[in-house]
Formats: sequence, structure tokens, C-alpha cells
Amino acid sequence: MASIRVRHRYTIMAAMAACAAVALTGCGSSSPMAGSPPSPSAGSGDPGEWKLLAPDEVTPESTSLRLGVSRASCAGGVTGEVLIPQLTYEAGRITIRTDVAPLPDGAYTCQSNDFVPITVELQEAVGNRELFDALCLDSNRAGHSYCMDGGVRWAP
Repeated sequence: MASIRVRHRYTIMAAMAACAAVALTGCGSSSPMAGSPPSPSAGSGDPGEWKLLAPDEVTPESTSLRLGVSRASCAGGVTGEVLIPQLTYEAGRITIRTDVAPLPDGAYTCQSNDFVPITVELQEAVGNRELFDALCLDSNRAGHSYCMDGGVRWAP
């Protein structure tokens, strides 16, 4: 019986340590992808663009979004691993940044990259706010086709 208590105590301590690590890294202000293990370096990869996979399902009450994420740079058609999205909640919009894991050095062709489906769980309902792609905040990318909508992916 004592070994079960000790094992249980270590499990609780490990869970507490994991929670403390998340709090110290500042990840508490963003929502990870649902159903996916956390990526090791959220928000520190290559830029990705995103689109709503089911825009008709989004309502002001929505707290879950189904996105398709694509690497914004040349990658031979492959997006790769999507890192934990970073969300910023403002009065008029929710900004979503979807980085992807960096690629190894090399030459890549520039056809369109695939869209990787993810689910993002919001900490707040969408409300009467726009859903905005953070990629379009970069003035160098504002003229690209993926920012022709001004970065707004959904508006109430």
C-alpha cells in the first residue's frame, strides 16, 4: 500500500511541476491545439497562415475553432508541424498567430503548401470580434495573397 501512495505522490508532484513550468513560460495566455501534444517551442517557428475550415460554424458564442494552417514560405508543398498557436484577445478582435516548426537548411520549391488541420480552444467566446491572422501584421507580407482580406478571417 505504501508504494501506491508514494507513486501517487510523485504523479501529483510531476503534475504540479508541469503546471508551474507552463505558468513560468507565459503559455497561460494562449490556448494550445486541442487533441495534440504541446509542441516544445510555441511561437518560435516559421510563419504560418491560417484559414477557418468551417467558417459557417463560427458564431459569437464559439469557443472552439477549426483551422487549417499552411507554412507561408517555400517548403516543397509540405507545411510540417504546427506549433502551439498564440492568441491575443482585444476588444475588437482576436489575433491568432500560427507558427510552424522550422525546416532544415536546404532548397525548397515554391508551390502551395498543404493545410494542416488543428482545433484551437479559446479562453473567451468570439463575441462581436473579428478573427485576425497575425501573419498579416508583418508589413512585408501585407501585399501577399493570403493577406488580401486584410488579415480578417471572420467578422461578426
